[in-house]
Amino acid sequence: MNKRITSSNKKVIIQKFGAGKKYWMNDKEYTGIVVSKEATNSEYIISDGVIAPEGFVPEHYHKWEDQTFHIIKGYLEVKIGDEMAKVEAGDTIHCPRGTSHYIKNIGDTEAQIISYIFPGDWAEDFMAETSKQVESGNFDLELIEEKYGVVYLK
Repeated sequence: MNKRITSSNKKVIIQKFGAGKKYWMNDKEYTGIVVSKEATNSEYIISDGVIAPEGFVPEHYHKWEDQTFHIIKGYLEVKIGDEMAKVEAGDTIHCPRGTSHYIKNIGDTEAQIISYIFPGDWAEDFMAETSKQVESGNFDLELIEEKYGVVYLK
C-alpha cells in the first residue's frame, strides 16, 4: 500500500496553451512542453500539441512510457492498438507502454491536445530529436528507437 505523502518538491507551472518551446513532430503537427521533466523530477511531462487539418501522428508505440491524451479542441480519428475510434473535445485516450497509437485530424480546424507522458525521462529529448529530423528531412528511426524507445510502425 502506498503511504500518504504530504509535501512535494515539484515546481508550480502556469502557462497558456501553445506558449512553451515547440517541437515539429510532423509537417502538420507540433508538440510543446508545458511541464518539463525538470519540474517533476522526471516522473512525467505534460505537453500540448496542435494538429492541422489532415495532419496526423504516425502510428508508433513507446517501449518505456505510458501516454495519455486529452482532446481540448477538434475532431480526430484514432487507432489505439487494434481499436479505431472517432474522438473530440472532452475525450481522453490512454495508451499503456507498448500500445501502438495513431491520431489524425479529420476536422476542418486545428485540433488541440494535452498529453501526459509517464515517466518523463526521455520524452523531451525524443521530441527534440524528432523535430531535428523533420526539419532536416533526414530520418533515422533506428536511432529514435535505440535512444528513446519509440518505435514507428511502417
